[in-house]
Amino acid sequence: MADGGVTAHQNQNPDGKNMLVIWRLCDSKPGHDRQSLGLVRALAEMTPVELVTLDVHDQRISPFHFLARQLPFAKDAPAPDLIIGAGSACQWPMLNVKRSRGGKTIYLMKPHIPLCFFDLCLIPRHDQATATPRSIVTDGVLNDIEPTSSQGNQGFILIGGPSDHYSWDQEHLIVQIRAILEADGAKLWVISDSRRTPAATREALQSLAGDNITFLGYQESTSNNVAAQLARSDVVWVSSDSVSMIFEAITSGAAVGAIEMPARRIDRITTIVADLSRRKQITKYADWRRGAELQAPARLAEADRCAAIILERWDPISRQLHASSAP
Repeated sequence: MADGGVTAHQNQNPDGKNMLVIWRLCDSKPGHDRQSLGLVRALAEMTPVELVTLDVHDQRISPFHFLARQLPFAKDAPAPDLIIGAGSACQWPMLNVKRSRGGKTIYLMKPHIPLCFFDLCLIPRHDQATATPRSIVTDGVLNDIEPTSSQGNQGFILIGGPSDHYSWDQEHLIVQIRAILEADGAKLWVISDSRRTPAATREALQSLAGDNITFLGYQESTSNNVAAQLARSDVVWVSSDSVSMIFEAITSGAAVGAIEMPARRIDRITTIVADLSRRKQITKYADWRRGAELQAPARLAEADRCAAIILERWDPISRQLHASSAP
C-alpha cells in the first residue's frame, strides 16, 4: 500500500499492474482515523492500492462547490476508485469528491444524512442497523488491530472515562483493577488511560505502578502503541464505557474482560457489554469474580470481511468503480 498524500499520481505499480486508488478522508479524530485505516489496510492486503489521505477537518465545502462539481482540494491527486471516510465532518466532503472526481463512497458509520446519498455504509450492529443493498452490518466499529502474537505473559488494562452513556465511579474502578492485578501477580501488566479519563482517576492509576505494573498515559499511548500492547497481551480488561476499545481488544484475539462502570440509562450503547457477554466474546467483571474464566473469543475480523465484500461487489480493475449506479 502506498500512501501518496496529495502528491500521488500513478495508477499502476512498478510492475505495470492496475492499482485501486483510494481517497481516505479524515477528520482529525483518532477513533475515526483507525476505522478508515483498518478498512484501507484490509483492502491493501487483497489488492494493489494507491492511497491518498486527506484531512478535511478544516476544509470548507460550500453548496457552490457541490453544485458546480468543483473540489477545492487535492486537485492534482489521481481520480479515486473508492472514497472512504468516518465521522460526520467527512460526509459532505465525500459526496463532493464523488460528484467532482467520481468513485464510490464508503462511509464507516450510520450517516446523519439519508443512506441513499452513499454507495455503501458500514454500520455497527449496536446502531440498530439493517442490512440493505447500501449497507453492511458490522460487529462493532472497524479498527486497524491485528490478531495477538502474545505467548501469555502480559495483561493490558484500558480505561476510558465518563460519557453520555456512562457516569463514573472511581472508587469502584480502582477496587476492580486491584482485584485483577492481585489475581495474577506474576503477569506483567500495562495500564493505560484515555483523553476522557478524569485527572483524579489518572493519578490513582499511576499510583498502582510497581515492579510488574507499568502505567502508560494516553499522551504516550498513540494508536500504534496501543496496537503494540494489544499484540503482546493475552488478557485485556477494558472499562465498559469504552466501546471502540472493547472491539479493538476482541479483534486482537486476546481474552477480554469488561470492567464495570455505572450506566446512566439502558440504551443501545450500555447494552453492548451484556450482548457481547451472551455471545461469549467477553467476560463481565462480576462473572469473573464468581469464577468465570476469561477466554479468547472467536476471531473477529470485520475489516477483512467488509473489504472482501467490497472487492467482490466492485471489481477494482473494471470501470464499474467509476459508474454512478447503486452498489
